[in-house]
Amino acid sequence: MASKRRSASRRLRKTRPSSRSAKRSASSARAADRLKLAPGSKRVRTQSGLSPEMQTLNAYLAVANVNASMQFLERAFGFSRGVVLAGTDGQPRYAEMRHGDSVVMLIPKGDSTSASGGAPALYTYVGDVDKALTKARAAGAGVSEAEDRPWGDRTATVTDPDGYRWVLATFKKLVPFA
Repeated sequence: MASKRRSASRRLRKTRPSSRSAKRSASSARAADRLKLAPGSKRVRTQSGLSPEMQTLNAYLAVANVNASMQFLERAFGFSRGVVLAGTDGQPRYAEMRHGDSVVMLIPKGDSTSASGGAPALYTYVGDVDKALTKARAAGAGVSEAEDRPWGDRTATVTDPDGYRWVLATFKKLVPFA
C-alpha cells in the first residue's frame, strides 16, 4: 500500500507544479519583463543614484602607488582596467579595476581631492545622498557635508560606530574623462 501511495505522489508531482515553484516562475517572469533590453544596449539605472557601469557597493582603496596596485591586481587576480585618470604628474590618480561585475576603485593614500580624503572606504551608491546623511546622522554616525564632485557624483563621507568610512554617492551627471 505504501508503494502505491509513493507512486501516486510521484505522478502528482510530475503533473502539478508546487505552489512554491509556480510563485517562483511568476516572479521570474515579472523580473524578466522588467529587464528586457534592446539588443546591444546596457541597463543604466540613473534614477537610483547609481553611476553607469558601477555596483551599489564598491571597494575604495587608498594605496601607496596606484600604477603598481593596478599591475598587481591584473597579474595576481586577473582584474582588467576600467577608467584610469592621470594626475598632473602623469601618474594614475584614480583607477577602476574590474573583475566580473565587481569594481575596486584605487586612489593615492592621502589624496585630499578624493571623496574620502585619501583614506580607504566603501563607496556606496544611494538614491539621495542628503536623505541618507540625515538618516546616518540620526543613527549617531559622524558625517561630512555633501558636495557635488567634478566626476559627476554628489558625495559625503559617513563614519560608522566602528570607525569604518562609507562614501555615500548619488550619480548626478556623466562627465567626460580628460
